[in-house]
Amino acid sequence: MNKVLFSALVSMAVISCTNNGKDAVDKRISLRTDTINVVKLTDTLVINQSTCRGCEYEKSTNFAISDSMNMIKLFDVITIDNNPDNMDGGNINKDLILVPLKAGTTIFKLYKFWTQEKTATDSAGFITYKMLIQIKN
Repeated sequence: MNKVLFSALVSMAVISCTNNGKDAVDKRISLRTDTINVVKLTDTLVINQSTCRGCEYEKSTNFAISDSMNMIKLFDVITIDNNPDNMDGGNINKDLILVPLKAGTTIFKLYKFWTQEKTATDSAGFITYKMLIQIKN
């Protein structure tokens, strides 16, 4: 009797711990500059950048995108500091979260500004991304 009860409890525990084949899929796509990025409208896009830690630009570094087709929107910039508090220097990660707005093909530019004032020197340097946004696979 104990074996049957124990078997039933173990079976219930195993069944309740499974997700019935529905895997949680991370929809974040890390964009690359060396290829055409093929994404879906439902994907969240990420560009990994960084800035110096403890320097004059740490708090003022900001980003902008230029997309003439208006297919991509810079949604958020997530700042991650993995360095210990008592450490000087290093880098701070900046994860740029972008969302596709409509399907199609576009080329957009990512600008990194060191200060809140946007100068011609800052806008001379940019990174180009090519993207094909699909409605679904």
